[in-house]
Amino acid sequence: MRQQGGIITKVKGDPLAYLWLKPFQMWQRAYKAFCSAWTYLMAKAKGVDIASMPVCDGVPYILRSPYSTIKIGCHFQANSSFKSNNIGILSRSRITTNDHGASIIIGDHVGISAATISAFQRIVIGDYTLIGGNVLITDSDWHPLDPASRRVPYADGRRADVVIGSNVFIGTRSIILKGVTIGDNAVIGAGSVVTRDIPANVIAAGNPCVVVKQL
Repeated sequence: MRQQGGIITKVKGDPLAYLWLKPFQMWQRAYKAFCSAWTYLMAKAKGVDIASMPVCDGVPYILRSPYSTIKIGCHFQANSSFKSNNIGILSRSRITTNDHGASIIIGDHVGISAATISAFQRIVIGDYTLIGGNVLITDSDWHPLDPASRRVPYADGRRADVVIGSNVFIGTRSIILKGVTIGDNAVIGAGSVVTRDIPANVIAAGNPCVVVKQL
């Protein structure tokens, strides 16, 4: 009786929203189950070392270059559909290695939302790190800085490892550039451009990103 009364109260309170919401929630659960299974099978088929079935809203784009490594820990979550994050999804989540020997190592319980993680050399992300909407993490300049060198087809820029610790939170639309280490428990403010190391247990923000507060 209490359960029926609860439903009646909800329907009376906002009937259109409640009656629309229930079918949508059922469809959403089925959609997530399909996306999660498809992502897992696709990752395995591409030679990705993925520890367990991920939880995916939308299907992320995963590309492993030959002779490179992508390793994803257990309980990985990825948002890639336009409805998966109300902060706004500009593209699917992308996890890509771009050269022989490159590696992306993602720890356990990591969550990403329309993020791009793209390695020419090495990117490491620790356990329980959360990566906000439309974040870019890359370990390369992608193009040479010298103008003459940029005329050479397929010329690459400088590269340096990116290491992100555990329990880090990276705010929406931040950019993490090559050679950066971010310490455990750090918080990176929205829209930051991280060009140098950030220590553990701080809040950092800005362009360029600097420490603004100790935690």
